[in-house]
Amino acid sequence: ALKHTHNRGIKFRDFPVPAANLLKVEKGNGLTIAYHGLNLGRIALCANAAGTMRLMMGSMIPWGKFRKTYGEAIEKRELVRRRLARLAGLIVGCDALVAWCSTLIDEGYRGEMECVIAKIFGSESQKEAAVELCMKTHGGRSFLHGHIFGDHVHEYLAPCIYEGEGEMLGMAFIKSLVKQHGVQYFEPVGKALQAAKIKQPNFVNPAHLWALRKAAPPYAFWLLREKFTFKPAVQLPTMPSRLHDHAQFASRALQQLPREISGMMMKHQLKLADRQCRMSELSSRAQKLVVMLCTALYAAKQDNEVVRSAADLLCQDLARELSGKRPTDGYFKAASKLGESIADGGFPGLSAVEVPEILMKY
Repeated sequence: ALKHTHNRGIKFRDFPVPAANLLKVEKGNGLTIAYHGLNLGRIALCANAAGTMRLMMGSMIPWGKFRKTYGEAIEKRELVRRRLARLAGLIVGCDALVAWCSTLIDEGYRGEMECVIAKIFGSESQKEAAVELCMKTHGGRSFLHGHIFGDHVHEYLAPCIYEGEGEMLGMAFIKSLVKQHGVQYFEPVGKALQAAKIKQPNFVNPAHLWALRKAAPPYAFWLLREKFTFKPAVQLPTMPSRLHDHAQFASRALQQLPREISGMMMKHQLKLADRQCRMSELSSRAQKLVVMLCTALYAAKQDNEVVRSAADLLCQDLARELSGKRPTDGYFKAASKLGESIADGGFPGLSAVEVPEILMKY
């Protein structure tokens, strides 16, 4: 992280650049080029988070076998097993997003919004894994010199800022999502009101309606289509039933978002840019739905049952965050069972993880 680097500012003065070095794009597209470079970094960040969380898992398993409370190893405790299960779900979610975004980039797509989701989920997952799962399981030893957490906590938290701070990126995600809709439907309305010198439209005022007679109908027709047109179920591939249910839940919820997003734009209009909290909240929900859909589809292609179970638990967690429901006893039972499998070495990729030394053995 930054504490390990020595940064210096550089200013360019009278620094000629040969015309042959000019990027072959229209003037003013420099920011787009910069963002495209950031896309690759955001995928890399998410991939790094998946690998780092595997290191955390690799440290938690031997510690769980070593540390005993009341005569029993803590790996037997339901709470520790749930932490391992949650960690596995976060790893699978990151793996899914990396696979999706990398494929898009390789096929020539910009993937800007998709990579934003990967960056935010990867960095927030790593932060949660470090503090809520790894540190709390290792206890006081987490802060010893030489410990995986104590020595690297900055590296675990800094990605929340790297490649764009999470909530700021979330608002940028929403702005990108609404841009075309705004240009197509709201911009003509705004120009018509401006031409008529109307600051606050009143839809029962005949003069205001007349000013909007050409600009408003396209949006009205769009709204009627969204409200009354039946949207068929998304055609999903053959999947295990539990993952299919998650993918179906996410796809149906995503189909309902356009009206809500458009309603937010209609309500706040030009003041939408100042409604940062509302944009951030809506962005978070949209991102969670995408992560759920992506994770379910990815896990359905995997043969490893532990990976599928981890994806199932992550999707359940995301669904509860969206719905506000409480976890069931069945959920806790499944999490404990998955955690037990992971403690026995059932999660893929752990064989390549170097097991850290347990510090201050007693």
